[in-house]
Amino acid sequence: MRSFGSRRQLSRRLSKMAVGVTLDYAKSLFGTPLMQKDAYNVADAVDYIFTTEHAWIVARIQRGEVLAWSVTVTDKRFKVDLRNLTFGLVKGKLGRSRFSDVVEQPSGVIEEVGSVSYAYAERTYFGRPSAYQSFVFMHNMEGVGTFENGGSTSVVGTRPFFATDSPRSALESIRATRQSTTVNTFLSCGRDDSFLEGGAAMWPVIFHEFVIPFRSSPAQWQLWLSNRLAGIGKR
Repeated sequence: MRSFGSRRQLSRRLSKMAVGVTLDYAKSLFGTPLMQKDAYNVADAVDYIFTTEHAWIVARIQRGEVLAWSVTVTDKRFKVDLRNLTFGLVKGKLGRSRFSDVVEQPSGVIEEVGSVSYAYAERTYFGRPSAYQSFVFMHNMEGVGTFENGGSTSVVGTRPFFATDSPRSALESIRATRQSTTVNTFLSCGRDDSFLEGGAAMWPVIFHEFVIPFRSSPAQWQLWLSNRLAGIGKR
């Protein structure tokens, strides 16, 4: 019951998070940040990283205000209704739904394939119904769920993630990725999503390199590994 209650409470707190709120308000929702790091290529901005039993939350703060924020689900039993995060515009469950079920027509895609890492993301924009904010849906290896690399061997994508689109032939593999890969991260970009260009390392989202120092004990490492193996996909 304690776990069930904490999942429900966190879901309610996430529905109250928004671009434009203050850092103090974000702290009132998620507690003391575990870490903070200077934001890439955004002057005077800092990314604050919050940890919970069920998800990572990252808030990009500039002059005390949230510019963008993200949530990555790490508990396979924690389901976040995306309608509560997107003004009711996007259906699906964060940590459960596939990209093909969440985003009908993305206005930008990116797939990043490394030797030991993988990330896939899609951007959407609704204009006035979303308060002129853009949203990014992502599969992050720190989160739960499966992924399938459709055949890419490096980094491919389209604007606004790149200045120019990758060749169409390179983007064909993304079709298989959309059908089989779980959306486990939601990123609310606010009205200025220019920071998206250059790849996920530029974004206010959680990364393996940030949190691996906190898994020094065997118990912590085993917990992360069991969650990761439970949702591992094809590479």
